[in-house]
Amino acid sequence: MSCYICGKEKESVEHAPPKSFFPKGKRNSLITVNSCKVHNQDTSLDDEYVRNIITMMIQGSSIAYDHFLTKSIKSFSRSPALLKSTTEKWHPVNYNGVDTKAIEIDRDRVDVVMRKIAYAVFYHKYSQRWLRKLITATTYLKIPNLENDDLGDMIEELQNKHTPAYEGNNPEAFQYAFMETDGNINNQILRMRFYEGFEIWMIPDGDEANEPELNTLY
Repeated sequence: MSCYICGKEKESVEHAPPKSFFPKGKRNSLITVNSCKVHNQDTSLDDEYVRNIITMMIQGSSIAYDHFLTKSIKSFSRSPALLKSTTEKWHPVNYNGVDTKAIEIDRDRVDVVMRKIAYAVFYHKYSQRWLRKLITATTYLKIPNLENDDLGDMIEELQNKHTPAYEGNNPEAFQYAFMETDGNINNQILRMRFYEGFEIWMIPDGDEANEPELNTLY
C-alpha cells in the first residue's frame, strides 16, 4: 500500500475532498486514499480557507449557504488568523454597474488544495498515482478586472461542449468527471464540481511522465 502522491509507504489515509467540505448528512462513503507521513501533514487551515472561499461565493446553492453559516463562520470565530487572511485584502470594483468590493484571494493556496484533491480522486478511481503535474483552471475565480484569465476563457468554451458524466456519492457537495484526451490515462482532464456550482478543471501539464507536484507551477 503506497502514498497517493509520492508512492512511499502508507502511514495513514486522507479524505478527498477534506471531510470539512461535507455537511452533515452529505458524508456517504467519502473518498479516502493512502498517504505517507509527509503528505498527510495537517493542512486543515488551508482546507478551511478554500472551503470558506467557495461557500462564500456560490450563489443559489442552499447546501453551500447552510455550510457557510454552520461551519465557515464558526471557523472564522475559532481562528482570527484565518479570518484575517481571508478578508484583509479588499478592492473596490464595479460589477454589473454596481460599485462594490471584491476579496483578493490567495490563488496559490487554492491551487495546492485542489491539486491534492485531484491526485487523490485519480488514485481512488484508477488505483495508481497520477504521473503528471497539474494546471488549475476555473471561471469562478477572476483576475482584478473581474474577467476570466486565459485558461478561464478556454474552459468557458469547453463547458458548453462537454456534458460530464459526473461521479460522486455526495453530489450536492462534490462531483467529478474525467475526460479522455488521447487514450493515455495520465493525460485525462479532471472536472470537479463543489456544491452544485463552483467548478475547477485540472489539466495535465505536458505529455511526459513525471512526479505529482502540489506547489503552483506558474
